[in-house]
Amino acid sequence: MPKPNQRRGELLDIAPANQTCLEGKGADSADNTSEILKELKLFRIETAGNFGVLRKEVSDIKLNFEELKTRVNDAEQRISDNEDRNMDLTKVMFHLMRKQKYLEEKCEGLEGRSRRNNLRIYSVPEKTEGSNMIEFIEKLIREQLNIREEIYIERAHRAAVTGVSSTGRAADFTRSIIVCFRSFKEKQRVLHAAWSLRDIRIKNQRIYFDEDYTTDVFKERAKYRSARKQLQERKIKSRILYPAKLMLFLQDGKTKIFENPRKAAEGLKDFGVTMEVPRKESDWDAALRAVGWQSPRSRSKSAPAGEITASVESLRLSLDNYENDKTHDE
Repeated sequence: MPKPNQRRGELLDIAPANQTCLEGKGADSADNTSEILKELKLFRIETAGNFGVLRKEVSDIKLNFEELKTRVNDAEQRISDNEDRNMDLTKVMFHLMRKQKYLEEKCEGLEGRSRRNNLRIYSVPEKTEGSNMIEFIEKLIREQLNIREEIYIERAHRAAVTGVSSTGRAADFTRSIIVCFRSFKEKQRVLHAAWSLRDIRIKNQRIYFDEDYTTDVFKERAKYRSARKQLQERKIKSRILYPAKLMLFLQDGKTKIFENPRKAAEGLKDFGVTMEVPRKESDWDAALRAVGWQSPRSRSKSAPAGEITASVESLRLSLDNYENDKTHDE
């Protein structure tokens, strides 16, 4: 067992060694702290630089945002101006359409009235009239229709050639003869006389007398040709009323009237008659009436009122249908 003095000496020897160790550790810690501070300083410098770049980018974004905001405001203003202008143009368009429709109907009516003193003679062989058409017609009226009273004819001529073949020459068909009388009364007298005789022939060729209709009315009435032939085969008497109504005379003494070819195509199925259904016309009148316009034929009827914007889609569809029909016809 060591003595006390010996134990105290050992402890004194150990103390300087421990102090030396602690001093070494303190130096290492100071070096580490210095490195950390150095790195923090570098990080601070680098972060400050990055924040400067970020601040500049944010500033640029803010400027771009303000520019975009200005441009969006300008675009919204232009869109608003265009919408107002489009509404004004739509109003002008409907106004012009009203005028156009009115003028078309008025011209159609005036043309029809200008033809009231005319009649047409169909299937007269070409060149039968010789060099003087008026003398030929006067002779025809006296000899074939047995009208002895004086009839005043202002003018008479063949209809213009409208059919052209693929070779560029006029189509091979007999042109009708248009006769203009001095008065409507004289024309009616000749027309009723011809209708009463029915079978009138020139050079063994049967000829026909009829009113001189406008082109649109004639096209509508021509749609009944095949149907009337079928009705005649079934011994059903028919007649076309102005402008293009089909009247049937039934066996029980009653009559049935179809207002237009489209309704006739549907109704004639009940009589075993097949008729091609005409393409539906563009609903111009409906689109125009929706903005408060009434055609001359419907002025007595109440037309529904509405805003122009509610009719734009209907008008667009009508325009599309009109263009499709026009393309189909061409």
